[in-house]
Amino acid sequence: MVNNASCKKESSAGVRSASDNENGSYAMQHLPNDTYDVTLDQFGQIATVYGDPGFPASTDVVGGNDTVTASVAALNAKLTIFGDDHTMLLGHSQGGNDTLIADIDGGWDTALVVGDTQSMIDDSKGGNDTIVADAGRTIYTTISAFGDVAGDMSGNAQGGHDDITGSIAWRGGANLFAGDAGGSMMDTSHGGNDTLDVAVLTTDGGATVSGDAIGSLRGLAQGGNDNLTVTLNGGSPISSGALFGDSAETLMDFAQGGDDVLTVKLDGQYAEAGAQMYGDAPTMVGNSHGGNDVLNGGAGRDFMYGDARIYEPATPGSITGGVDTLNGGAGDDRMWGGGNSDLFVFNTGSGNDTIVDFGQGNKAVGSTAVEQDLIDVQDYGFADWTALSKLISDNSAGDAVIHLSANDSITLDGVHTANLHPTDFII
Repeated sequence: MVNNASCKKESSAGVRSASDNENGSYAMQHLPNDTYDVTLDQFGQIATVYGDPGFPASTDVVGGNDTVTASVAALNAKLTIFGDDHTMLLGHSQGGNDTLIADIDGGWDTALVVGDTQSMIDDSKGGNDTIVADAGRTIYTTISAFGDVAGDMSGNAQGGHDDITGSIAWRGGANLFAGDAGGSMMDTSHGGNDTLDVAVLTTDGGATVSGDAIGSLRGLAQGGNDNLTVTLNGGSPISSGALFGDSAETLMDFAQGGDDVLTVKLDGQYAEAGAQMYGDAPTMVGNSHGGNDVLNGGAGRDFMYGDARIYEPATPGSITGGVDTLNGGAGDDRMWGGGNSDLFVFNTGSGNDTIVDFGQGNKAVGSTAVEQDLIDVQDYGFADWTALSKLISDNSAGDAVIHLSANDSITLDGVHTANLHPTDFII
């Protein structure tokens, strides 16, 4: 459906019957592959585009591999795209492998791009979608992109392996990007292995980027193994981004985080432009488990959490952190590895960083298990432990400070120099 905007549609094939199913294991209805071109070039125009309008309420339907290209040149326009339909995928239904492109070049606009549908339940599967949501030349525009659903995934629903590219500009609103769900994931739902690449091309704005869901992961839900990249325009010290490997809210119950890679890049002059990075979620609750994540900071001032910032275990030690790797890059960063044994990597030019919970991450979840965090300083070329140890001393607060160079240091909050050993380092 398209309202108050010009639209051109082409279909490449009709509906295919069960006989077209290659494996023939059960009847699957295949919808046609459609192409839509949409243009919004007048003030206040509204367009809602479905790749498969009227998606049947059946348990065995496969959406078409649709292409939607939408251009917005008007002010105060509203664009909504669903790769399949604004409905629910249920049973064994599957979303198509869609290509959805939203090119926004107006102002005060709103855009929502969803790879498949509103929600997914049962054993449904999302398609492997490609989404481009470009609002990098606008002002006061809000854009959101979700790989599979705008709402929730439940039952045993499976997200597709989606590729999302986005950009936002000056004073955008709540710009949200998620590999799978704009809502929550629950029951035994599983996120796909998604790639998200978002550019914050602005001097005043930010983006929220999650590998799986904007809402919580709960029950036995499991995050996918996602790759998230946010590029910040360093033209302003208040350019910002927030990256979450699995959920932008909470991992709870027995939810399991995926093994994610989070990367921040800084394209500009201000060293203070920075990001918040969570390997799993801001909060972990109950008996949740963190994934084994890799966090790569940018040249700005990053706040990095291998697992979460807040822990609420059901019983002491019931939350398990992942084995995470944190590299703050340049800039003065603050790092929390979280529970379990983590690796902190420092390259030359790393700035003056602080590890807040070195060897202490398990305490946050009430666990008495021994952890062996490691600090990797191989890039600095120290000959051995003797050479490095001469550069470690306590500051006025009693915290050990490792003086890597004239401009680089590592402060270990709550750790005394006398308590450090060669086994704490990779030299």
